[in-house]
Amino acid sequence: MADMIGIMVESRPPARKRRRVVISCFECHRRKQKCDRELPCGNCVARNREASCAYEAGAPTSKSLKETTAPASTTTDTTSSFASVPTGSPPRGYAGGGSSSDPTLSSMAAALGYSQTRPSTLSLLRTIETADRQPDNGGGGGKSRHRDGNQNELGPIREKYKGLVRQLPAKTYIDRLVGMYFEDLHHQYNFIDRDIFFEQLAAWNRLPFALLSTPEDLPPPMRFFPALLFQILATALLLLPPGTPDPVFDPLKYAGGMTFENLATDYSDSGAAIVNLFGKSALDEVTVQAQFIRALFQKYTAHVIECWHGIAAAIRDAQELGMHRDSLDPKPQDSSVESILKNQWRILHRRKMYMMLVTWDINMAVFLGRPGSVVWAHGLPSLPVDAPTPVDCSKTPIESRDEASDPPTLITRQLLLFKIGDTLRYVLDLEPDGSHPKDFSKVDHVQQLMDTLRDDVPAAFRLENPDRRWDDHPACARWIRPTRLYLQQLHYFAIMALHRPYIFHRRASRTAALRAAVNMLGVQRRTFDGLPLIQWRGFHLFFGSFDAVVVIASIFILFPHESPELRDRAARRFHWTIAKFEAIREHNAVARAAQGVLNAIRARFIKAVGGGGVGGGTPAPSPPYAEDSDDADQTAATTTPEGVENSARAAGLATGSGGGGSGSGSGSASINGLSLGITPSDDGASLPEPWGPGAWSLPEDSLSSLAPIYATSDLLFNDLVAKNGETELAGCAADQFGAPPMAGDGFGLSCQFDGDFAADNTFWQFMNQFNPEFTS
Repeated sequence: MADMIGIMVESRPPARKRRRVVISCFECHRRKQKCDRELPCGNCVARNREASCAYEAGAPTSKSLKETTAPASTTTDTTSSFASVPTGSPPRGYAGGGSSSDPTLSSMAAALGYSQTRPSTLSLLRTIETADRQPDNGGGGGKSRHRDGNQNELGPIREKYKGLVRQLPAKTYIDRLVGMYFEDLHHQYNFIDRDIFFEQLAAWNRLPFALLSTPEDLPPPMRFFPALLFQILATALLLLPPGTPDPVFDPLKYAGGMTFENLATDYSDSGAAIVNLFGKSALDEVTVQAQFIRALFQKYTAHVIECWHGIAAAIRDAQELGMHRDSLDPKPQDSSVESILKNQWRILHRRKMYMMLVTWDINMAVFLGRPGSVVWAHGLPSLPVDAPTPVDCSKTPIESRDEASDPPTLITRQLLLFKIGDTLRYVLDLEPDGSHPKDFSKVDHVQQLMDTLRDDVPAAFRLENPDRRWDDHPACARWIRPTRLYLQQLHYFAIMALHRPYIFHRRASRTAALRAAVNMLGVQRRTFDGLPLIQWRGFHLFFGSFDAVVVIASIFILFPHESPELRDRAARRFHWTIAKFEAIREHNAVARAAQGVLNAIRARFIKAVGGGGVGGGTPAPSPPYAEDSDDADQTAATTTPEGVENSARAAGLATGSGGGGSGSGSGSASINGLSLGITPSDDGASLPEPWGPGAWSLPEDSLSSLAPIYATSDLLFNDLVAKNGETELAGCAADQFGAPPMAGDGFGLSCQFDGDFAADNTFWQFMNQFNPEFTS
């Protein structure tokens, strides 16, 4: 019986399944779009997927319908001709796409007769094939991959996007804040192309309201533009004076007691939410710009660790867009001259952005004692051409500026900053050798490179005897004078960072690091003298100062007999820098966080150099600028009358709230009795000799196990604080300069350094135990 049933089953013919031929291409069928059946179809052309446009075997195309009047067969025949593989050009937005010489898996699957509309091994391979392919990053009809999801998945994204966009203020406020950003901050970083931004802003203002409900239909630049706009508005709000009523922008506050920084934080968070809303599947150059301005905002608001991570994310997104390789540059949309020229300027802008990201990355890595995100050994794209800004980029070719007749540009400034960063990477390369390298010739060679770079700075950017032809030029007047000081400051910081790991083990490095730290504080004093109050929040007032103060103090505390020729100048600038931090603490959150540590290290420094200054009381006032051969340029070269007036008034306000002094009618600002150098008034009187016959002498061998100092990294990453018992005190060392030492220990201190240190050989722990009175 069983055999009979088997025979009956085998003789029964299989059931026929009716199947319709899919006439759309695979991409349109998968995305459930109407296909025009061209080869490639219009949808694939718009999405730069020409290489993936293929049809099922036997499916009629528009071309075949035109060639024959008979309708195409609706049955599948294994002898039918396969759909041909398109030979379109690679995607415009990303180099390296498929071509006729490099067939894609989609085309191969069509040629083999496999269907890609059903789960199969080939569908898995196709997913792998398209994983690294970038979306169109040039605008014009690109659609987000999030549309692949069903409407239930798109619904929350649409509502979230619309809700975030609604938080943008009215156009009147946007125009004012955008103008403030480009007037006061844009020239410092030049990360955004001004003309392109205002074109995008105008396009955004023209968008119909209905499109905000379907953000996946917007081109990527427009979809992410509100994220960039939020970051610009947030950064511009930080320029408004804190605690002062503003009749224009106060209506933007929506709660009692709200500050402009609170409002700016809300705006910045909204911009970050828009970027994160769509993930990494639909990146654009606008997202890189938004992340950079977000990092700038975090740096201004003392979120330095988040800034470091934000720059790393911006670099990764830039690499996803191909900014790190010349071969991945975007292609022009067509062969017209206008399109080619416009594309060349776009490439220049992309390279400028990536160069700025690399510069920030290496500076933050050295400054924070952390690894960088860019591997220089893998190579970098070509540097941007230093070309004058065009009036119309579609009609102007890129040509290098004539240094003899053309004024410097912001790209000139950025190229100089990049060259300094190029020398800083050697500092990171020396780290694997540790604090006791077998050969210090590498260290000396890097310093020679740094000195050579400083000597080769163009005349217009030299601090000593500069070329002032362009100082009042409209294109340079706002930034060329401060740039001279900033480049000099970076040079001294680079030398200090180079020798910092070796100051406990090598006298030549101590001398070089000490001289660089003292000179850098001198440059920062001159920078601060001409700075208006609204810029006291700037991170450059903190950059390097905290590290320089700690380096100076550590060298004089542990090696008091060395470098006597630098002692007077170091003491004055040390005390002036502490006073500067006290002045800006209400405006600069990073400076406020460092107050306790600065006061504790100040007490130890006072003990080391004797009495705290002149006559055991207040330290000597700031000396005239001309006393320093390293800083020969005069104050008038870097300070405008408006800057002096604002700085003097700001210093008076700060001292009025912080106590200790006020600005005088002559413009000389004073904080805690210490001149801020607005108007130098002393003759450079020397400090008294502090060291008696019983002064200590510490051999280098006793410090062989001491780890290098990364003061800022300890402050931000390791929660470095100064404590008195269980209480954290901002002013635990002394109330005023030169105050009598506190009772409790032989070093005149009652404060101890504390933090989350992974090792027990840090400089701070050594200071907690070090007592010079018991050191022979």
